[in-house]
Amino acid sequence: MPSFLLDDLRDWLTSEGVTTQIYRGFMPELPDDALQIIETGGMPPVHAMSSAAGNAVEERPSVQLIRRSPSYERARAEMQVIFRLLDGAGDKTVNGTRYKWVSALQQPFALPRDESNRSLIAMNVAIAKAVTTATST
Repeated sequence: MPSFLLDDLRDWLTSEGVTTQIYRGFMPELPDDALQIIETGGMPPVHAMSSAAGNAVEERPSVQLIRRSPSYERARAEMQVIFRLLDGAGDKTVNGTRYKWVSALQQPFALPRDESNRSLIAMNVAIAKAVTTATST
């Protein structure tokens, strides 16, 4: 069975000690402390010189992570831990999918507070991974 990008990232982070509740593709109003992982545009797939249409050899998705907390310091500290876990990571297999590298697109940054006045800290990462046949996140 193919693995899905957002599941893989959730499993990767929890295996490295991230204990905050992680939501894939959305973040409900509660709990106050949460981490959202959402897919963003990414880059085109990589094709071998002689490959035909639909025969990519590498996928290049990108993902945004948003850490929410009533405490700016707590949200910022955990996002820094996540930054260190992911930025520069390479050649890791998660749920049967090979991740060739992960690179942060910038340092973690603050977003405007949400409707409940909670802090939001975000970061974006680019990923290179082996091609999978998954059709959902």
